[in-house]
Amino acid sequence: MIKRTRAAISKLIIHKVGNKFNSANNIFSESAITFDEESYELMKPFLLKPFGAVTESYRFNHHASIELNEINSYAAQVFKDAESFIEVSRHIVNHLYEQSNSAQIKTGDVIIALFEDVEYKEVITQALGIFKIENKLDFFQTHMENNSLDVYVQKGISTKKLDKGCLIVNTTDSEGKVVLSVDTNNYDSLYWIQNFLNVKYADDNNQHTKNYLEMCKEFSEEVIKEELGIQEKNTFLARAVDFFKTNELVNIDDF
Repeated sequence: MIKRTRAAISKLIIHKVGNKFNSANNIFSESAITFDEESYELMKPFLLKPFGAVTESYRFNHHASIELNEINSYAAQVFKDAESFIEVSRHIVNHLYEQSNSAQIKTGDVIIALFEDVEYKEVITQALGIFKIENKLDFFQTHMENNSLDVYVQKGISTKKLDKGCLIVNTTDSEGKVVLSVDTNNYDSLYWIQNFLNVKYADDNNQHTKNYLEMCKEFSEEVIKEELGIQEKNTFLARAVDFFKTNELVNIDDF
């Protein structure tokens, strides 16, 4: 969970990511955005607000060495040298493009932003944000023609919902840099979490407990409720919760 009270966008650039399966190429911007006050005041909460409710955190993963994780490496480079921001942002989009391993992966705008003074667990630090806009909405625009107002349709980015996004927080614990992620289009979540970011849950006891309870909840809905009814489902869930309440140290075989 982050707090954005003091946070500020120091750099932001927008590129477009294609899909190699349908011959859609990447399109790169040459320079970062210079905001006017109105667009800045809309952009900052649009990008950061979804992370205010995120309590689960990830850490970078790699089969050989964490230093070889692409996004971890790119984030470290930006935190070390902010002047590399534009160049690194293009590498990030190219890496995202290479993970489009299906024609179903959507193309879209990629917003990459460097934030200053983000608060995470009472630490004020930087964060690198990567956001993918996959869906644009139709809206009416009005204009004057022949002394009468007319309408036409435009497509634009809704400020109400962020499709995909992550924040790499420039703070490190024993497992590495903290990574927060949101994804409202879960049909391709493995593409974002595993292929692009290559992250895993932090090795946290509370998170492990939550994961097991979530597994039990899914099992109770899909199996027990269907075969034995809602009363048995509720009994099963109550037993699962009681197990964790009464066992400070959990043996998974016993569970």
